[in-house]
Amino acid sequence: MTLWPSGARWDRRTAEQLSTEQDAALRSQLEHAVGPSSPFWSARLAELGPTPASLGSAAALAGLPAVGERDLCPDGDPLGAAGLVLHQGEAGYATHASGPALRRALLRRIVAPTSYRAVVEADTRPTSYVFAGLALRYPVASTRADLDLVARAGARLWQVLGLTSADVVVSALPSGSTALVQGLWLAALSSGSPLLAPGDDPVQVLDVLSLVAATALVVPPAGGGDLLRQLADAGAPLSGLRTVLVGGAPDDRERDDLLDAVDGLGGRDVVVLAVHVPDGHRLLWGECRESAGRTGLHSYPDLELLQTVDPGTGDPAGGAPAELVLTQLGLRGSALLRWRTGDAVTAVDSRPCPACGRTVPRVTGTRRGALVPTVVLDGAARPVDLRAVAAVLSTRADVADWAVERGAGGAGLLVRVRAAGGGPDDLASAVAGALRSRAGVPGAQVVLVDRLAGGRGLSPDLWQAR
Repeated sequence: MTLWPSGARWDRRTAEQLSTEQDAALRSQLEHAVGPSSPFWSARLAELGPTPASLGSAAALAGLPAVGERDLCPDGDPLGAAGLVLHQGEAGYATHASGPALRRALLRRIVAPTSYRAVVEADTRPTSYVFAGLALRYPVASTRADLDLVARAGARLWQVLGLTSADVVVSALPSGSTALVQGLWLAALSSGSPLLAPGDDPVQVLDVLSLVAATALVVPPAGGGDLLRQLADAGAPLSGLRTVLVGGAPDDRERDDLLDAVDGLGGRDVVVLAVHVPDGHRLLWGECRESAGRTGLHSYPDLELLQTVDPGTGDPAGGAPAELVLTQLGLRGSALLRWRTGDAVTAVDSRPCPACGRTVPRVTGTRRGALVPTVVLDGAARPVDLRAVAAVLSTRADVADWAVERGAGGAGLLVRVRAAGGGPDDLASAVAGALRSRAGVPGAQVVLVDRLAGGRGLSPDLWQAR
């Protein structure tokens, strides 16, 4: 487990301390977990060439191609997600567990074999699942040790949000097996806060608010403002409300709507703060109360490594906006390495937060799921993974240049390609077929052009639009 040593302040480490300890946690994750025990990553590293030991620093890891859900499940079958689950068992545990943990386990093996099995299984056996996916839907596994780590990170989240065990939380998020729902429950549990989750039906939320003196209300980013207005119009007892948590990074329009709804509550001192978990991840990030949401989402450098890539090419990003890429440290169920989250961000800021002073990296300008927008294709609205589209176009030797944008009237997908020398006469048809089979995108309009106007790559109007 990669939480900082006992007694150390997790949110006040120096940049040098963070770098040294994060690299150590990364080496442990690569050499003792992901490298030897993940079927997907074992095969991928063997194909690409680097060894887990050679990737044990943030700088070295940045040279490894990032992957997303379509790389994991190229045919769209969610069964491919099993490749992220670490397959260790007792033999793998004995080989790769840390020295102190292994010594404790071996002692228990002598005096209490049943207890020994429980220790091994806590780190190696998946016992809980949530669902993730932007263009696909696949399960993400957690061991019991993972859930303990998520809960301990949740206690940190409560600190960032300025919540305490005295807060009573009511969640109006849709019920479902998601990392956000699970993470909120574990955070409240570890912090001693009552949490009631009636679902997203306004009538049921109103009933619960009539029973408890809620101090914090969790709402979705889309429609959260309308829900607050409905509750206020229905006479919901909100006099004790001091925090509105937005379950998912809101865009500017959604945040403004929520702030307007809060103003309509009658001048009460209520703070609107975002809580967000990147797709595929299990740890919830939050905005600090001191900033009232102005300084970004605070992360956990001992539990994750955050990097960015160019949204179109997947290369290390040189500017903004970029796609957020994360590597989990210490999680042993489904393990993510250089995972493309689909979130577009302005930056990963490692400077101390100007509001609260915490020295953890902050993710600013987050646009959740921006790289997987909903597009009308073949008469139906579908999520389109633009990362997979870019990968198809970039790897074709018969395509010299390409650009992707929305079709006429904002509907459909228009792909302009310039043929390389010796390309097939039916290149447009071949590209359309490849997009269908390899990126899961049917009905894209592919046209051949002599030159590209407006530049190569993904149109920002496509992947940043809501």
